[in-house]
Amino acid sequence: MYSKRILVSILLCLIVPTAFAQEAGGGLTIDTSPSGAEVHLSGVISIEGLTPVKFAQGLEGHYQLRIKKSGYETYKSNLFLQPDRNVNLTVKLTPKTRLKAAARSLLIPGWGQSYTDQKTKGWFFTLAAVGAGAGYFMTDSDFDKKNDRYKAALSDYNQASTFEEKDRLYTRLALTKKEAYDAENSRRIAIGAAIAVWGINLLDVLFFFPEESGSMVIDKLSLKSAPQKGGGTMVLSYNF
Repeated sequence: MYSKRILVSILLCLIVPTAFAQEAGGGLTIDTSPSGAEVHLSGVISIEGLTPVKFAQGLEGHYQLRIKKSGYETYKSNLFLQPDRNVNLTVKLTPKTRLKAAARSLLIPGWGQSYTDQKTKGWFFTLAAVGAGAGYFMTDSDFDKKNDRYKAALSDYNQASTFEEKDRLYTRLALTKKEAYDAENSRRIAIGAAIAVWGINLLDVLFFFPEESGSMVIDKLSLKSAPQKGGGTMVLSYNF
């Protein structure tokens, strides 16, 4: 009887501290709706995962959390983690919309495409708009100069008092008039190009708004930091 009590006491001494250590291990569990989002946690160490994901052991201090998924707004937050505290976080991601993308592209061509993760197309429209805008300012300045020359030539022609003088000034008047007319046409083309870039950019973001693409979600995947193996060492595990 006495030996049984000793055996029970020994078992309790072994089991209770182990259970307490597991409970006090702490960690961070993150899930999202929808799942399959990229998680970036940066602080003392930087770790990444795919929701649903669990980061366990060794996380202590201030961390910046960023959750990103194609077709959804990026979620950002600041966390303070303690090694003996379990934190469970569930984030409902907000979908990106055509209206938000169109509003951005209406202000700055290409912004809506970049907003929907079409970076290359976004840069194309932005650079095209910058080029069209620069072309307009150049042609507008050129038109102003040539139109001023035409007005000066017209004034001189109208002020001429003799037929010979008018005949002499007519050649200059005709030349400056043609130059001003050509400059005006170039300016109209530049205006049309700028409007076309804005319009095509807006139509593109409305009619070719990217739908959410499928993603592979690995369930029960967890990443665990292993301080005993080095401060930045992570252990990848799968729970069957």
